[in-house]
Order: sequence, then C-alpha cells, then structure tokens
Amino acid sequence: MIDYLKGRLIKSAPDYAVVEVNGIGYRLLIPVSTFEKLPAPGPEITILTHLYVREDEQTLYGFTTEEERGLFLMLLGVSRIGPKVALGVLGGLPVSAFKSAVASGNVDLLSAIHGIGKKTAERLILELKDKITLLPRLRKDAGKIDLDEAEEKVADVMRALLSLGYRQMVAHKALTRALAAAEPDWPVERLLKESLRYI
Repeated sequence: MIDYLKGRLIKSAPDYAVVEVNGIGYRLLIPVSTFEKLPAPGPEITILTHLYVREDEQTLYGFTTEEERGLFLMLLGVSRIGPKVALGVLGGLPVSAFKSAVASGNVDLLSAIHGIGKKTAERLILELKDKITLLPRLRKDAGKIDLDEAEEKVADVMRALLSLGYRQMVAHKALTRALAAAEPDWPVERLLKESLRYI
C-alpha cells in the first residue's frame, strides 16, 4: 500500500493533484479541503494517500492531513458510500464539524452537503455515531469556536451561503476562514457577514 508521496507538485485543481516522484507523475483525486491547503505548483510536498482498488478500478486519493484520510476511510466503511461521496463530505464540512454533526444526530447539517440526502445522512449517523463518540472529545476547529457546541450556527451560515447562490467549495472556504476570526458568542448574522468578506 502507498502510504504517502513526497515529490514536486506539478499542478492541482479542486478535484485532483499531480505529484512528480522520481520522474513519475502520480495523479491523485483529492477533496476540496485538501486543494485549499496545497501551495502553488512547484515546491516539494508530502501528501498522504489511499489506494482504492476494485476489479475495474485502481485510484489513488490524496490528503493533506491524517484527519481527512481517516474520515475518508471511515466513510468508505458505510454501506452504499463510495469515494465520490466521501470526497464530497470532506469538501462540504471541516472534519470536526462532520463528526460533531454525526455525534449529535444533526440530519439537517449533513443533508446540506452536496450529494447527501436525508436518508443518506440518517445512514451516516446510524453507522458512524458509535465510532465517533468512542473517539476522544472533538477538538476545536480554528482555535476559537467549538463546533460541537456551535454546529447549528455553522449549519445556518452554510445554508445561507448556499441559498445566496455561492458554490459549496467557495462557501466552505469562506466559512472556514470566518471561523478562524470568530468569537464564540458571535450570532449567525455576524458569522455570515464575516464569511461574506472572504468571498
């Protein structure tokens, strides 16, 4: 199994990256959350990987953090969840927000992720809740807002951004940056206004 690649980043897009290692260019499918963390093409990077093997498919997936890869693998263990949906989940919510939503049974927040309907959200909660609640207490995202307590606020802001017509990738990136500057007592309106500053 290929655990990681260390080489020069040749190019990247929201759904893939090409890393050259010893003269060989490896094309990896990546979530939006990984794309947002990659530098501009040129420097050497280390990217975590997972080789997905089926009878008619061998695909290499890439991640910038162990948390992203761990959640990707956890999602693949859910019935009727494939790599495409798993990547969509990673691009739709920060890892800690997703785990918090599953732990608290927040169907609305999970359903706001592109490609996840209500039934799929309920299945995710059913199959992953025990795994996630057995893990250590969720860490704080962006250092200031505990998403376990503020998930409803995050869900409201994400829904508002999507209803304004912004693409999920744009909304996710803006909300993540807003959370880094947020104070725990900010109302939804203030968090939405801060998110809009980054679009």
